[in-house]
Amino acid sequence: LMRKRSGVTLAPFASLQVPVSFAPLSIEEKRATVSVRGAYRNRNLTWVFPLRGAVNAPPYPKAFTFRCKAKTTARKVVDLPLRSLAGLTGPETFTHELICPPNMEGIIGKSLTVNPVEPTITDPNQPVRFQVAFEPLRPFSTSVKLVIVRGTGGRWPFELQLDAMDPDPDDQIVIEANLRTTSSVAFRLTNRFPVYAPFQAFFSTDSAMTLQVHPSTGLLGPVDTQGTVFTVSFSPTEYGKLQRGRLVIQTEDMQWTYEVTGTHPHVLVPQNVSSRVESRLETHIAGQLGKHRHINAVKRNMTTTALAIGRERLLHEDQGGL
Repeated sequence: LMRKRSGVTLAPFASLQVPVSFAPLSIEEKRATVSVRGAYRNRNLTWVFPLRGAVNAPPYPKAFTFRCKAKTTARKVVDLPLRSLAGLTGPETFTHELICPPNMEGIIGKSLTVNPVEPTITDPNQPVRFQVAFEPLRPFSTSVKLVIVRGTGGRWPFELQLDAMDPDPDDQIVIEANLRTTSSVAFRLTNRFPVYAPFQAFFSTDSAMTLQVHPSTGLLGPVDTQGTVFTVSFSPTEYGKLQRGRLVIQTEDMQWTYEVTGTHPHVLVPQNVSSRVESRLETHIAGQLGKHRHINAVKRNMTTTALAIGRERLLHEDQGGL
């Protein structure tokens, strides 16, 4: 009790604040009462307020990490030491509770299971043991608090780091299409749970632009129904390497992935077909190649006969000009 006051007069329907502090030295429940006494018209009045002090241990300095691919399981038995435990006089059983981010309660509730292995201890230095199973249905990353609760008072928080990575593909889809045409493949998909679930369907950012999916949003039919029809189309615009993409269909609790490959029709090379173009010379023509006599025109023009003919031609041209 932080302040002990006396002689305080209260007006009708007024209130009185009584500050109380709690500074425990060990992790065990503490109980007390606060009494407020007064007098009215020579009559003694007493108000009794019971107090219960619950002690929270400081967070454990190390987080327990659970990491696996979606649609696989990470299972581990963890030893949780109860630091500063006091007042243990015999066997005592501890319970637990999970504290999750409000926006992740649904998916964590379907992915994380905590079961006691050794929840009863007899020694303050003995840890309690719990089995944690992490079975994510879609990729996500978050942390939760596993709180060990003592029935007679005391809470020990431990952090669990949950990392669900991208899963392996559920299936492979191959689509064949000619250039500047569109081919499609359709399949049905149902929700894993017996309820309708809003979904999103899309290709990852590194997928080929020639691949498309329809519909991209809607409601996924529940299990034991015909489900929802998805159509994947391939529209090639040029020849080249294979067009690949990763199709993702996800709901709030589940994710499916498909490896999609777009190919062109296989072309067979013609066999035993004769050419229609004459690509060879006749024998007598080919035999004369390289046998033609080479004439040096410069040397021929410098002979005496050629020079005489040239002078006569020039003389004739001069007489005609006169």
